[in-house]
Amino acid sequence: MTLRKLTVLILTLLLASSPVGHAIDRADYDMPYYISVDITNQIVTVYDSSTDDVVRQMLCSSGRNITPLGTFVMPKGRKDRDRKPWYYIAIYDRFVKYASRIYDMILFHSMPYRRQSLQSIDAKAASELGEPTSHGCIRLRWQDAAFISDNCLPGTVVRIFESKKRDESLRELLRQQSFDAAEGQSYDSFLGISHEPGALARFSEGQEVLNLQYRLRDLGLYNGELSGVYDSATVNAVRKAQYMSGGELNGVATAACQQLLYGPDAPVTMEVRLEEGMSGPAVKALQQNLAALKLYDEAVDSVYDAAVVDAVKRFQRAYGYPLDGVAEPTLQKAVAYEAGRLAETFGDQPYTCAWAAEPVAMARVSVREGARLRDAPDQAGRQLRRLEEGRSLFVLERGEEWSRVKAGSDEGYVRNDLVAFYDLLAAMLRYTSATEDLVWTIGNDASDYLAGAELPCEVFETYLAANDQQVDVDSLDNYVTVDTGDSGAALNLRQAPDGDSAVLDTVENGRQLQALRRTSEWTQVNYRGRTGYLLNRYLDFWTGPKDALEEALDADAGNMPVIGHAVVRSTTGRKAPVFDENIDGAAVLGNLPNDTRVEVLSDADGWCWIRYEGREGYMIIEDLALEADMAD
Repeated sequence: MTLRKLTVLILTLLLASSPVGHAIDRADYDMPYYISVDITNQIVTVYDSSTDDVVRQMLCSSGRNITPLGTFVMPKGRKDRDRKPWYYIAIYDRFVKYASRIYDMILFHSMPYRRQSLQSIDAKAASELGEPTSHGCIRLRWQDAAFISDNCLPGTVVRIFESKKRDESLRELLRQQSFDAAEGQSYDSFLGISHEPGALARFSEGQEVLNLQYRLRDLGLYNGELSGVYDSATVNAVRKAQYMSGGELNGVATAACQQLLYGPDAPVTMEVRLEEGMSGPAVKALQQNLAALKLYDEAVDSVYDAAVVDAVKRFQRAYGYPLDGVAEPTLQKAVAYEAGRLAETFGDQPYTCAWAAEPVAMARVSVREGARLRDAPDQAGRQLRRLEEGRSLFVLERGEEWSRVKAGSDEGYVRNDLVAFYDLLAAMLRYTSATEDLVWTIGNDASDYLAGAELPCEVFETYLAANDQQVDVDSLDNYVTVDTGDSGAALNLRQAPDGDSAVLDTVENGRQLQALRRTSEWTQVNYRGRTGYLLNRYLDFWTGPKDALEEALDADAGNMPVIGHAVVRSTTGRKAPVFDENIDGAAVLGNLPNDTRVEVLSDADGWCWIRYEGREGYMIIEDLALEADMAD
């Protein structure tokens, strides 16, 4: 056997073997699957226990040096309640989907969400998938967490271990998509292994592969090394092209696939960083979208020149991105999204673009551990919320040690040493039809930000994370929230866009409605079966998924599901305290007498989140006697 053939054989065996570890002893095992978690590679693999075949393989995020190693059996009993569409982790004020308990407080579950909505995903956590970043649990894409919840029954064996070497090739494949045998693809096909004559596939190398990589890059499909070696990044790029053109998703560049990629109808996407000096179909697509936004009026010639740099900077300013003139994949998707929304709003009507900008003082959380927003400029101040690393804040007043800031709609104080201060030139692009009966805006002005608006880039990145990085303009709608400035003041719904027209109804402050049509002064909505108009100056505008209003109702904090009940049994006297936070030194909200029955919303780390007579708080678990619906 030649050295080359031996090398290919060894690599094939390495790729085809899972980093999961040893198969189980089937003699006393009656579960359909067993699971392995490779902490080194951050990969979870589900095996068929009768054949040891890989059934599903996925990227994960474990804890930072705190996920336990060993072999565990997924428990039965009260913990089965975890396996529900939503599970609340009180200590971190986050929701997760499809939690499945491995051991004690260690669970498989989805990446975290701010509320019970797929559109509220923690974008930072999503960006860190594949790296150890959790607090001990195994985070997954929600589809992977659902598979484990639905198929890996209590009693399933889970082995958590460290492997000897990081397999970046396999990790790169799983970063793009999980492997699912139910989709009919073999594991070899998933890895991009092919023996078809004339095909370029994994282990191919040479000038043909290098030419293919250059072409894939120009199409916006390939952002790997231009090496001439058909690696995982190349497999993923070809698979992406196959997906877009309806071919078999095996990552193999057959003769027919190559003909498509080099032809005029080759698919173009936005997965490659574009910068000055580059050229190709992906640059042309960016130019076309920038032209639709009226930020670029030069020739659409596929060349990333100084005019494209200037156009990208203007968009970056409106969206809140750093002003470097470089079109990262996320920025390209944002440009395409906004161009699509303009086309949907104006159709064939011509429109103009006006530009306005003003400075805003900003701060960004700069420590990995995050920061606490408090109600007073003191470490003893009550915690209002946790601010994750990278969170942008609007500075209302800067002090020597503490500064008053705004995070969304929450206002409070943060320590100066936990943030980095900078100035943002808040810019807004306002698009208006020739008759001024249609309006679309990109960005916010200073007053919008100080009223609680988020940076467009942060909103968009959350949208991308929730939609697996895919931009689908048709899946979104425009909405308004009534904001009269007074919780008791309602807004008149007028029959026509005129302050003298008949009042059809009144809309209460805070009501969210779908925006049917927006003009420069009025927005058309449907409310309680009547179609009418609301004044724009009393509305906050936002974009969300088509079912956003239903999700907002489902996520009402008052509808937090009860997971059990408990009776107060103080360990120190006749009453037990209720705290505002589940941490040592938290403020006491009040005391409940022994024998008081409370609803339990969650329990973790020695605390219970409870509800009593419509009010919520935290109690030490030793002060509660859990009833039968909570017992192991």
